[in-house]
Amino acid sequence: LPDGIFIFYYVYPLDSFRIPLAQFWNLTLQREIRPNLTAEVAYVGNVGRHLYVNPNTNQAVPGPGDFDSRRPFFQKFGLEQGILEDCNCDNSSYHALQAKLQQRVSHGLDFLLTYTYSRAMTNTEGSGVFDNNYNWRNDHGPASFNRTHQLTLLNVWDLPFGKGRKWAANTGKWLDALIGGWSLDGVTTLASGVPFTPQVSSAPLLNADFNGVRPDIIGNPHVANPNRNEWFNPNAYVAPRQPFRDGQASRDSLWGPAFYVFDLALAKTFVIAEGKTLEFRWENFNAFNIDNLGLPANLVDVAGAGQITRTQTDMRQMQFGLHLRF
Repeated sequence: LPDGIFIFYYVYPLDSFRIPLAQFWNLTLQREIRPNLTAEVAYVGNVGRHLYVNPNTNQAVPGPGDFDSRRPFFQKFGLEQGILEDCNCDNSSYHALQAKLQQRVSHGLDFLLTYTYSRAMTNTEGSGVFDNNYNWRNDHGPASFNRTHQLTLLNVWDLPFGKGRKWAANTGKWLDALIGGWSLDGVTTLASGVPFTPQVSSAPLLNADFNGVRPDIIGNPHVANPNRNEWFNPNAYVAPRQPFRDGQASRDSLWGPAFYVFDLALAKTFVIAEGKTLEFRWENFNAFNIDNLGLPANLVDVAGAGQITRTQTDMRQMQFGLHLRF
């Protein structure tokens, strides 16, 4: 076959094939604090077993000499290409403390406050491939989407001004048209960063076609004041010092910047006639214009290592809208 062509084959041995499965469990306690206000705390867990993954069974074993001489299928069949097996040999797990405080509509306020402290662990994601097909356990680490802490607030608040509300309830028609009927809606998300893996751009001592090569750790990768110019210390890493092995740094062992987004909307409802209203909305996404930094450059042996050149979200955006109901 021409170079660069991958071969897919599907093997389902009757004595080892297992159906993928997911197991879920939780324990939840809920208490009513007062009418319309409830609190809840829960432990939530799940595991995935026998998940599909595509390991390259013709990956070169690290060692001296030409790659092909160390490919399992080269000596037998002369195959130089990667051979991706369809294998149900992957696992995952998730454990979390989840808390919730919910206020149903009372005095014009309706909100849902949630907090999650979680840990999701995987070897691969999305039927992917292992970095090192000869040591799958070395790929075990936090899932790339896992945020250890996440707090979310959803709220709808009818501001207490104008007819039928706490203040200025007896105001005149024109003043009520100005100050009455307003509401403040919001979606607030505060979360810790997602993990990423330090890697080296080249590791000649490995001498194999791994999907990524991790470095050895020789110092403290953490810095006192992480910022866009130096999120972590790349000098704490070097290419693997012993030949023919991957580095000591773990997969997804570093964590990126936190995520803070406040989406707010100010809305006013005008009553045109019975059963007919016109709603004006002023919506702000990332209302406080927070500069949510993205992940830093993770190749520790190139210029710009540890620097951040992108953001996780757009800067503040606004939009106006009218909604006629009849």
